[in-house]
Amino acid sequence: MKKSTILTLLFTFILAFLSACGISMDDDVNPYEPSNHGGTVHAPRNFNGRTIVVVSYFENALPFTTLGLEGEPDPATTSNYHRDRLIWDNAHRVHQRYNVNLYSISVDIADLLPTLRTSIMAGAALGDIAFLNGEQILSAALGGLVMPISSVNLSNSDFMRNQHYGRIVNNGFGEHWSFMYNHININNVMMGVNLDIIRATNAPNPVDLYDQWLWRWDDALEIMRLATRDTTGDGVFDQWGIAGHPSDLINTFIAANDGMLIDDSLNVALDNPNTKEALEFMETIFREGLWQYDAVLGVDVGDWERNFFAFKEGNAALFISTQWGINDGNLPFEFAIVPFPAEPSNTSGNTHAGGWVNSFTLPFASSWAPDDLLYVVEEFWSWSGDTPDLMLDDSFWRLRSIYPTEDDVQRHLAATSRVSTDIGNTVPQFNEVLYDFAHQFIHGEMTVAELVDTFRNPQEQLLNRFLGRNSWRELRC
Repeated sequence: MKKSTILTLLFTFILAFLSACGISMDDDVNPYEPSNHGGTVHAPRNFNGRTIVVVSYFENALPFTTLGLEGEPDPATTSNYHRDRLIWDNAHRVHQRYNVNLYSISVDIADLLPTLRTSIMAGAALGDIAFLNGEQILSAALGGLVMPISSVNLSNSDFMRNQHYGRIVNNGFGEHWSFMYNHININNVMMGVNLDIIRATNAPNPVDLYDQWLWRWDDALEIMRLATRDTTGDGVFDQWGIAGHPSDLINTFIAANDGMLIDDSLNVALDNPNTKEALEFMETIFREGLWQYDAVLGVDVGDWERNFFAFKEGNAALFISTQWGINDGNLPFEFAIVPFPAEPSNTSGNTHAGGWVNSFTLPFASSWAPDDLLYVVEEFWSWSGDTPDLMLDDSFWRLRSIYPTEDDVQRHLAATSRVSTDIGNTVPQFNEVLYDFAHQFIHGEMTVAELVDTFRNPQEQLLNRFLGRNSWRELRC
């Protein structure tokens, strides 16, 4: 028998003996040290078999824990055995060395926040950790349901210091409200380019313009005008300059001009100069008929699916593009992707906007101390050890599987860090005002100035109703 096998059997016997005799192992002893991995952020602690409950709107919300460790990864079936092995080994280490368990609760997304609120008010949170979407986190922060992550006192915290494996996110009201493992969020909005139409119309290629730092709004407008035409001679346009859901287009061009829907002081920002400049640009696009619509069914700015996927017909030179919305790259035309042009008043370099991001929160009324929760989570998320970039591999693989060139991948990756946060995209129904703007632009009923004057008060009332709830500071006093 090999020496290693004998030592393993002996060690197993010792563990069984100690357990049978009721003798606990010292916290500093590691009963399982996985091979090829060290990734420890904090000193070992014994949490005495306590269970962390994670609640979300889907199963097994907390990644990299493998929950009950049902089985080791199989090199014959896993697509990335090295990565999966590191995750499993580290999870086994944390379960054993920290003597902690995990349990996942799934609640329908519509019921999650009300259910969580009821449990907190009753003094026993449904989950010690809650994964919520951005809108839910904003509501929970304002409603005093979750604590600011920045108030947690955890020495040597990876999230708050080095950020090798995770980071705190969703900043608002002077605090950070949630945390997330390190990854590249590749769900950002890009601009797709139908290269077949670019060549057929002798239009400037946005890829070349981008590479030369010359990609501007005027160039995009020129391309749209060259592309929009009747190609069959029947007197009806059947090719357009740009396609996409109207409110998405307006929202992205506002962000690409450093405009906003709600400013940092939580005021409606429709009359912000940068916002109005973007609205005027979009007014030009819609009133000139450069936007693709269904000539048979007619214009319907509220039909998101029809408008968003119209580009797949191959009849628009430019279009909104997301990694999840381009049919895994299988399109009936040759394409490329570039960021939205950032111009003319943009000083940040941002090319698109988002709201608060889906992430993990710490509800009040948990039986766990918040620093202990972060302590354990940081250990689970340290699976990549001295090579934290391994956590980003999935994003690279996804983009390379759908884009035709590595240059497209790199342009997408560069844009992931050029995103502004606008809670106008998080406050429920707030950005739906852009539907109204698109409708008015298409039908030519009101100018931008008239639209801003018309909708400012209703938007202020909507925002005030949402922010009128008690703040977390008031509820904690």
